[in-house]
Amino acid sequence: MAPPDSKVPGRQPDFRALSARPQYFKGRVIRFSILLTLAAFAILQLHVNLYRSKALGHQLPGSSPDDAPFKWEDVTPTEQLIYHPCFEIYECARLELPMDWNRTDGKGSKIALAVIKLPAKVPVTDVRYGGAILLNPGGPGGSGASFVFRYGKAIQTIVDSAESPSADPATGKYFDVVSFDPRGVNNTTPNFSCFPDPMARKAWSLQSEAEGALGSSETAFDTRWARFEAFGMSCSQPSAESSENEEWIGPFMNTAPVVADMVELVERHGEWREQETERLLSTAIDASPHEPNLDIEAIKLQNRWNKGQEKLLYWGFSYGTVLGATFSAMQPHRIGRAVIDGVCNANDYYAGMWLANLQDADAALDSFFEYCHTAGPTSCPFARGHGGPEDLKFRFEQLLTNLTSSPIAVAASGGRGPEIITYSDVTLLVKNSLYSPLKSFEFVAQVLADLEHGNGSSFADFKIKAKKWNGPPSCDPSSKHCKVPGESDSEAAMNIVCTDGPGIDGIPKEVFRSYWHTLRGQSKAIGDFWAEIRMSCIRLQTRPEWRYDGPFTGNTSHPLLFIGNTYDPVTPLQNAYAMARGFPDSIVLKQNSVGHCSLSGPSLCTAKAVRQYFQSGELPDPGIVCEVEELPFHIPGYEKQQVMSPDDTALMSALHLLGETSNLLGV
Repeated sequence: MAPPDSKVPGRQPDFRALSARPQYFKGRVIRFSILLTLAAFAILQLHVNLYRSKALGHQLPGSSPDDAPFKWEDVTPTEQLIYHPCFEIYECARLELPMDWNRTDGKGSKIALAVIKLPAKVPVTDVRYGGAILLNPGGPGGSGASFVFRYGKAIQTIVDSAESPSADPATGKYFDVVSFDPRGVNNTTPNFSCFPDPMARKAWSLQSEAEGALGSSETAFDTRWARFEAFGMSCSQPSAESSENEEWIGPFMNTAPVVADMVELVERHGEWREQETERLLSTAIDASPHEPNLDIEAIKLQNRWNKGQEKLLYWGFSYGTVLGATFSAMQPHRIGRAVIDGVCNANDYYAGMWLANLQDADAALDSFFEYCHTAGPTSCPFARGHGGPEDLKFRFEQLLTNLTSSPIAVAASGGRGPEIITYSDVTLLVKNSLYSPLKSFEFVAQVLADLEHGNGSSFADFKIKAKKWNGPPSCDPSSKHCKVPGESDSEAAMNIVCTDGPGIDGIPKEVFRSYWHTLRGQSKAIGDFWAEIRMSCIRLQTRPEWRYDGPFTGNTSHPLLFIGNTYDPVTPLQNAYAMARGFPDSIVLKQNSVGHCSLSGPSLCTAKAVRQYFQSGELPDPGIVCEVEELPFHIPGYEKQQVMSPDDTALMSALHLLGETSNLLGV
């Protein structure tokens, strides 16, 4: 395999060129460190026996009491895809890959890529077998293994033929659903980490929460700046567990090496497909040596391994669109199908500016007030009084103003200790709700109504969930040997973002302050949080060994399908049109909804367009607009028939499940 392009030297982004209003704040935050560290230890000890597995890779029960639980570390990494039964209905593999794809001596450290597969409903020898669709859930740093474990069956419902496999064997296709944990993430080893143990990480998180987000106070910027300085310096060095004789994963986690990993995964799947075909055919011949309808040569021809030419079937969300666009630009001849859903502007992303994300964010927030007003107080508790959406927005902004100087105190209750509700708490909750309005707006409305009356109990109960220790009971959180799957994925995300963009180590503080105010000007709802993405890079010295930053164009072997929502808070619709222009004959499907990626709103129209694309390669008509079946607060959506077909019912069930996905962008 030829390296998918060359190194590109880093560039310093021109923050000074941005129009902004520098502001200077005085004051400083004085206490909390010692108290919060002690609090973190107390919380960790309190919940050490309340193990709840949230990340795939923990020991899930086998299919029977006699089955040993699957452990990723029990699987020996191999250069071929060797699948092992895992988690009852899935298959897992660890694919051994070079850490440095540009080494030519065959030496150097390796990574073990954690791969999970939900097998197709038919064997590879069936003429309806469609191949493997590779997923990326976003992030960066999102666990593909966890995504397939939770939502693989719902994705399979969308992409597979509506017909049962027992129907006419000449029609329809059925797919494997496959994903992986990217480099440094979750079950892929080696992991990337900036902390010596889980307790240090948890204490840091609690301290950060107590200080408040950017915009929460006059001192917040200076405090966050110092915090991210310490963070960047800590993440610029190998962990204590790294061997002196091994390469460190830090410079090898950016997007370009992951594209090379995907190329190898696609190739290895082709090899596996051919070998699996030989195995199944030999079994079939032995069982039925005189089977007249078994066209062995045709099946072998259909499933042969096309060495060096295997095609990618792909569905990527959010950051996964950066990964998909990068693959399409670097390997255009390998595109079989690619759905690019919730589109990031790859040029802006790699330039390190992140200025093409928030154009529709405040419009997405305005939709909350509009839907709430339409639903009325029965469905939206915040819709009291006789005012319209503007009145609701005014009351929300007044509540935030009050919380800036007067957080709401909440007494202890049941298993929860005392708590306070702050400006940062509410703005973070609202920001997150814009990713998945159908799932979140009702809770936000109830919280806002409660807070207006000085009642923070419901929010305090919600907050405590994030503070619980989620490690296994036998794991000492103060030990460096205590590992919790996925615990360092946010650190991995930071390293990917920072090494994909030009380094900004040493950028002047006031220059970055101007950049922050530019983002605040783009969006009151999300601008403060968005600035912290690049703020995490201010003292990170790690530079990638191999970096690609465009051009994002290519005459792909099959056109791409781009999908964008009308009001996506972090990947505006205009990005889909901008990126589609670089890939001839590609189409943009507009979904008329609020939220991040098409999964945030259930649309049969969108689901069927995606299915058609994977089934036949046929793209929807240019200019298509898909409506959603449901709106927030149970407001009726697209007018559909009273009685849905069995296929529509199955699709809606899958879409509802997928609507529960957490924030795919990972920030």
